[in-house]
Parts: sequence; structure tokens; C-alpha cells
Amino acid sequence: MQAVTVRPKLVIFSHLCNDVHATGAEKLLLAFLKEMRHFFECLLVVPQEGAIARAALREGIESATLPIPLCPAVQDGSPQLDRELESLRTDPVWERIIDLLQREQPSYVWVNTCAHPLPAIAAKALGIPVVWALMETIAEDGPRRAQAAALINTYSDLIVGISETVLAPFSRKTLLSKTVVLPPFVSLREAEPESWFSHRFNVRRSNGWGEYHRVAGFVAAGLHPSKGLKEFVEAMIPLALRDPMIRMLIVGNGADEEFVHSCIELARGAGLGNRIGWVRYAEKIETIYPAMDVLVVPSLVKEGFGMTAAEGMLFGKPVVAFASGGLTELMQATGNGEFLVAPGDVPGLAAAAGGLLASDEWRFTVGGRNMQAVQQAYGLEAFQAKLAKLIQKLPDPVEQLAGLVRGMGPTVYWLENGRKRPFPSPESLLAAGFRFEDVRYILEEKLVLIPPGLPMEEPETDEAPPRRRRRRKRRRRMRAKRSAVKTRKRRARNRSRG
Repeated sequence: MQAVTVRPKLVIFSHLCNDVHATGAEKLLLAFLKEMRHFFECLLVVPQEGAIARAALREGIESATLPIPLCPAVQDGSPQLDRELESLRTDPVWERIIDLLQREQPSYVWVNTCAHPLPAIAAKALGIPVVWALMETIAEDGPRRAQAAALINTYSDLIVGISETVLAPFSRKTLLSKTVVLPPFVSLREAEPESWFSHRFNVRRSNGWGEYHRVAGFVAAGLHPSKGLKEFVEAMIPLALRDPMIRMLIVGNGADEEFVHSCIELARGAGLGNRIGWVRYAEKIETIYPAMDVLVVPSLVKEGFGMTAAEGMLFGKPVVAFASGGLTELMQATGNGEFLVAPGDVPGLAAAAGGLLASDEWRFTVGGRNMQAVQQAYGLEAFQAKLAKLIQKLPDPVEQLAGLVRGMGPTVYWLENGRKRPFPSPESLLAAGFRFEDVRYILEEKLVLIPPGLPMEEPETDEAPPRRRRRRKRRRRMRAKRSAVKTRKRRARNRSRG
């Protein structure tokens, strides 16, 4: 009979689970999950039922719901970091996280995003190795940025970043010993190339555009000002005024409807209202990218990676982008450094995009090159090779911390609900029915990661402890001595009177 290989269990904590539409971060996590399930038995923990949980279930990955509060101060590096962490440690959900981890007995815990510290803290309290995956940067201007990075370093065994940019806050020593760069991957097969022509035709026809028009595209899961929609429209207006064949296509959810409409009004005010289109949501990326001729990614914030740019390249599109964080790494790794523009440089954005829109030959050459380059640098095979190296760096699974423990000091603790409860005296340990030979010694660096709990109770007894009895005897002797002196003095006074 062939031996059955038991895969180690991995519990993945997602910070998001939108009800209807999965965000880019959720889709990225799901893509990771689909590959990690080949190595681990996976359980996805989500804050609520939603799109990513349903998608995971379709892939055979079970999920559990646990509404765990986030800690934005970690990502912001804000002065409220200590206060938010203290509030998290006393949140009632702590016991539920501990209960889940003790019930599931995972070999490893995977924590997604820097603003999700509580699962990592709980896992370390039980001695479970933690992989902390960072999809975004810690704010450079945050006054507690170094403290936020130190927190992640303390409560992790391995730090995974989707780019070098997100790992920038960590020290060189940390970078060398416990960090891994694991960028997302793109898959041409999943992009369904056979459907591109029909999708291109349908999207263009729905906007009244023909094949002869040249479409500049902007894509973002949420149309926030930080994604650069206004800068995109401002860059395209002068190009469209000079070239009647240019069109603008916006794709994304209207997270700020008033802002989106104000951007569209810029085009209408320039007389270009019939040359700008808005697709509010696209479940499948293969339905929107084929309609574009050039993709513009003018993000104003330091992106963790730049998945939109990678997707555009996979569909054979030239990409123009602001040099923002991980976008810079992606563009340079695919040979697109010449199409990087300084963040906020609208005229530079217009110049880079305009050159591509003006030349069919140049556009097709760059697009074809991008399709090959992005698969070589960020294809599935490249991802799988990096994932295999990550798995090799994982520490060996260990038994969860439980029972009686002590560190270098004399205090013995009882571990209960992920907290260490100190015994105030040797008698209290014995009175609770424990034995000193059952105490387990652990490293001090592990002990300090376990949050403190209430002290164990002293034994109830009618007899006072020996030290207290000695003090009482001394007091009784002193009282007896003082009483004898008073008696002698009183007798002397009586004799003198007689």
C-alpha cells in the first residue's frame, strides 16, 4: 500500500472579504492560495462571508468567519500605534482566535497585510510559526514607521513582501535573515486569449467606438484620488483635442462618485464628453483590457507592486506609469523604464502616452515585447520557483505551547487562552494540583511574546504561612515582655505606697 503524504496545515487570515466584488488584494490572495494548496492543507479565515470565501470554496479551500479588528496605525506608522495595539489585545475576539488555533492545530499561520497584527500575536502566544505577508508599504512619513516594522519583525518567523519596496522599512539584518520577495504572477491561460477579439469588439461598440479609434485606458479596483484618475484625464485632454481618433476608457468602482464625476466633467468641459467611457466593474479582466491600446497607471502613492500594469502587459499593451514604489520595480524588470514618469508629472505622462498612441508600429512592438517580458519575470513558473524557496525557509513545525512553562526566571506560568498566568508561590502551584516535574522550560524570547494574564490564586488554608507565624510569635514575645515590665513597675509602686 502506498503511503499517504499528510500536508502541513496552514491557516490564512485575510483582512478583507467584500460582500459582492473581490478587490485586487483579495484576488491576489486567492491566486496565492490556489498555489499554496499544493503544499498545505489550507483554511482561510475571513472577517465576514463574501466573494473571496465563495471563490475559495469553489477551489476546494474551506473558510471560517471571524471578525477580527484591524490596526491601521501599523500601515500608517501613526502615533496611535501603542493605543490601538493595547485595545486589540483586550478585544473579546482574542479568545476566539486562540480557540480556533487550538482547535485547528496548524503547522503555520499566514497573516495577510501589515494592518492585521492580532492573528500574528495570538499565533506567537501559542508558539505557532508565523508568515507575515506584506502587500503594501508602511507610510514613509509615519512617525512610528520603525516601531511598526519592529512589531512585524517580532511577531513573525518569515516576512514575505510582494516587492522590495514593501520590505524597505526593515533593517539589513532582518532582510538577510527572514524576508522573501514573492511577487504576484500572471497567467496567459487564465486570461483566455481566444476571447480577446470579441471582448474588444463588444466594449468598443457599447461606447460607440470603432476599431480605428485609439483607446487609452485607466483601471483601478476603487477610483480613489490617490490612483491618479484626475491626472489621467488631464494628460489625455490635450492629446484628444489634437487627435480626433483618441478615446478614454475608465474602469473601476466609484468609491468616490463625486470625485469620478468631477474628472469626467473635465473631459466634458473640454468638449470631449462623447469620447470618454466608464465601465464601473469588471469581474473578469479579460473583458476590459483587450479594448485598450495603451494602459496608463498614474498612481500617486507608493504601490506595493502594480498588478494593473502587469495585467496590461500580459494582454500585450504598452504601459505608461508614474514611478511609484513597486511600479518602478515592475516597469524596470520588464524593460519599460523609458515609460516611467515622475509622480504628478502630467505633461510627462501625456508625452509618454502620446508617443505610443501616435504610432501603430511602435505601440504593437512595445505591446508584444511586454507580453513576453512579463511572463518571463512574473509568470506562473517564476512564481512557483520563488514559492518553493519560501517553503524551504520555513521553520520546522512545533507543538503548540500549553500547560506549565517557565523561562530563565523562577516564576512558573499556566498557559490559558493564549495568556500566561503566574503562580504567586510554589504552594499555589501544588495546591492547584500540578507538579514541578511537569514544568516545561522555554526560551525567554518566546515567553515574552505571550501576553500576561491574571495571577493564579493562592491556596486557601486556615494555617498562616511559616514567615507570618514567626512574625506573630515575635509580636507575642514583645507584648509579653512589655506586659512583664509594666507588672514589675506597678508592684514597685504599690510597695512604695505601703
